[in-house]
Amino acid sequence: MTDLPSPSATFNFNLAPVFRAGALIQEQIFVASATVTADLTASAARRGLRCFEFLTQLACSIDHGDAVEVLSDYVESELEEYPREVARLYEVGSRTLSHAAELCRDVAAGQASETEAKTVV
Repeated sequence: MTDLPSPSATFNFNLAPVFRAGALIQEQIFVASATVTADLTASAARRGLRCFEFLTQLACSIDHGDAVEVLSDYVESELEEYPREVARLYEVGSRTLSHAAELCRDVAAGQASETEAKTVV
């Protein structure tokens, strides 16, 4: 049986700022996740409502003989609305990434300040 070497590494630095930064970033990830999920749910609800309205109009239009017109109106409105929905989602993503970048800059600046303060002392 061979003896395993004992760990000789010693930690001579403070891990608390790293864990604090990790906790802040993790919190922001949860908030961003919830925001994106809420926006996706709202988008799906709007699309579902539009689809339901279309199906209702289509069912009524069959009796009146103008199903083609209802179908073309629906396609036209979807072609107009789809880019708006995508733009909304991109806006949310952009805001989330901008906020995350700002948080990372703040965390990095805080760690640099702490390191600088320790070096001076």
